[in-house]
Amino acid sequence: MNRILVCLAISLSMASAVELTGHWQGRIQIPNHELAISVDLAKEENGSWIGSMSVTGSGTIDVPLLNVTFVGDAVQFQADLPGRTTFNGHLSADAARMEGAVANAQGDAPFQLTRSGEAKVKVPPPSSPLTREFEGEWQGSLESGGKVRRVGLKLTPAKAALIALDHDNLEIPITTVTIADRQLQLEARSISGTFRGMLRPDNSISGEWTEGTVRSPLTFKRVP
Repeated sequence: MNRILVCLAISLSMASAVELTGHWQGRIQIPNHELAISVDLAKEENGSWIGSMSVTGSGTIDVPLLNVTFVGDAVQFQADLPGRTTFNGHLSADAARMEGAVANAQGDAPFQLTRSGEAKVKVPPPSSPLTREFEGEWQGSLESGGKVRRVGLKLTPAKAALIALDHDNLEIPITTVTIADRQLQLEARSISGTFRGMLRPDNSISGEWTEGTVRSPLTFKRVP
């Protein structure tokens, strides 16, 4: 009898996972505007959920999902877009639709998603161990279109983020930090940004910032 119950529980768990797994497309209904999004959700062999999402027509592509939970018909996940954004939704009875509310520091709005195929989760590669040479706070500036933007960089064991110093210190999470000897590479999927640089003898990190198709020289200097 116990074996039957265990098998039943496993079957129900697998069925539940299948209901959520997939590629979802839909929108966030912002006042006077619709934001088209796509979400991919899948369950790993160890039982944990993974996912990624993109905002159509923007630089926010394949941003990893955080803290994905699925209990009954309730679904919750988070993403840095670049601000931390939380989705709370419910599956429809036929598991073909997901509806709910999305919230961040600016407020909340309804969202709707429809399943449209198999999951294509784009999980980022793991970050390298942070070395003492790169740990700390840095600052640089970008020039594009005749404008100069001040950019901060924070690298600690607990956080890796770019900081838009001229936009209320908005933090842009770094998806992956790759360190190889004195070379540093950063990827920020929420803005389709990458940085490749080299630690110089004068303790600066000199390299190139790429955002979409735009490339600009960028040098970070350590903040005292």
